[in-house]
Amino acid sequence: MQTRALRTLVKLSRVPSFVQAADQLGMTLSALSMQMKALEAELGVALFDRTTRPPRMTPVAHAIVEEAIPLLRREDRLVEMCRPTDDLVGRFKLGFITTAAVRLLPGFLQQAQAQAPLARFEVETGLSATLQSKVLNGQIDGAVVTDADGLPAQLSARLLREEPFVFAAHRALMEGGLDGLLSRQTFFHFMPETGIGKLIARAMSDYARPAEARTIVLDNLEAIMECVAAGLGFTLMPVPDVTRYLTDDIQTLPAPDMLQRRLILAVLKDSPLARREAALAALFAE
Repeated sequence: MQTRALRTLVKLSRVPSFVQAADQLGMTLSALSMQMKALEAELGVALFDRTTRPPRMTPVAHAIVEEAIPLLRREDRLVEMCRPTDDLVGRFKLGFITTAAVRLLPGFLQQAQAQAPLARFEVETGLSATLQSKVLNGQIDGAVVTDADGLPAQLSARLLREEPFVFAAHRALMEGGLDGLLSRQTFFHFMPETGIGKLIARAMSDYARPAEARTIVLDNLEAIMECVAAGLGFTLMPVPDVTRYLTDDIQTLPAPDMLQRRLILAVLKDSPLARREAALAALFAE
């Protein structure tokens, strides 16, 4: 049995359609379909329920995927052991938290073209906790996440950035300083369940705000900064996120206690990419 077919089956378990899997694997749709039919014939089982559109994987197919993932990881480690250098070669799938992707991804891809021409990267975005889980179960090779609660022991953590926080508000609201903002103005809070949102929530819990003080939770940095620019309230965000939307009307105040957001590159410690973690991290250099 060729492990290539098993890799295709694993890919099909992670994407919604044959079309998307073929595109990500660089195969034609017909070639992928033939590969799966050949695997079914070799194993003597039906891997897909083709009465549905798109075809759905059968329970036995999901069981095969669970067994195949550790097998394929061991194969990857054997191949990596035989590589003469630590150069980045092959296909890698990386996750980015959305708040970092907009700033880091363009520079990363430019560095990758120049420094790792034999590597190909697929990218997805999501929340820190979701991306960490995907690294743990092998759905992605690594992820850039916010280090708010620490990382699971199975993951290595390489620091990429430390970004201080600032309070930001329209200059018309700044006359009373931070005390005036906290006591009278609406606070625009980025999603509390995210890595960055948890840091903000912890920092804000140190302040006593009046019971009637209003907080609005939003899931979009640009929307928050547009509301701040319109003089509707204030926010607490990392400096780079504020700077991207800074105008002459927006002023900032430093956050207390050196509050910072740590952006971490997380990879599985025993994965093939672990040996090349330093080379991967170098692609994020400013």
